[in-house]
Amino acid sequence: MKKIIYFLPAIPFTIILVYFSFLTSIKTTPVVWIIDILLILSGLLLCKNKWWGCFFGVIVGGILVYMGLKETGQIFKEYLIGFPLIIFYAVSGIYVANKVRR
Repeated sequence: MKKIIYFLPAIPFTIILVYFSFLTSIKTTPVVWIIDILLILSGLLLCKNKWWGCFFGVIVGGILVYMGLKETGQIFKEYLIGFPLIIFYAVSGIYVANKVRR
């Protein structure tokens, strides 16, 4: 697996975050920046063959699932992104763990 695949969720998230924070008048909260840092950190650790780096991505997915399951009247439900993130990082962690064992 190419190492850029570990950054697949972080790249579009960072692009959207930078667009909304700097190019529009929409305010972003510090929690969004922390989530972005966790996604990038997860990708870096997975590139270094640290299988436990997937936990940062799973934590972000869990945060999104939690936020999406709370009824706040939002149009977009975050759990639609959270569940695939959890699956992606769990599979990536298993792949890296198996690669390191060989």
